[in-house]
Amino acid sequence: MNAEFEQVTVAEATQTVMAGNTREATVTDIRDAKRKSAQADSVTPFKKNCPSRNLLDTISDKWAVLILLSMANGALRNGEIKDQVQGITPKMLTQRLSVLVEDGLVTRTSHAVVPPRVDYQLTELGTSVIEPCRAMYHWAVENIEEVEAYRSA
Repeated sequence: MNAEFEQVTVAEATQTVMAGNTREATVTDIRDAKRKSAQADSVTPFKKNCPSRNLLDTISDKWAVLILLSMANGALRNGEIKDQVQGITPKMLTQRLSVLVEDGLVTRTSHAVVPPRVDYQLTELGTSVIEPCRAMYHWAVENIEEVEAYRSA
């Protein structure tokens, strides 16, 4: 693919093919253009189709932040997390842990013992989000009085 064609957008490439001018743009060219467009969206969370939006939803959820922070010092069992993150329902804890595992932020390790035991632990990726979570946590604690004043005004 030449440098000149790299500037062609998906729409232009599609129009070229639809017009029957396949010598200028092939299906592969269109796929490449779509791939580049998707990659550009992946680093632009303001775009509605950006995949990073789902990740932002996950890591900005209050329960996810608290769950992640609860595991900052090591592996925990479900009940231990529930004790630390007061107010979370068992269903919500299970749902959030599933999402965190699915996104690769937490590992789930089942132990073949009686009674059954499952541990949850931060992955390297999960550990990398702890500092931003701590920053949000500390900001909320440090600013709650001012926010409460605005809420009651």
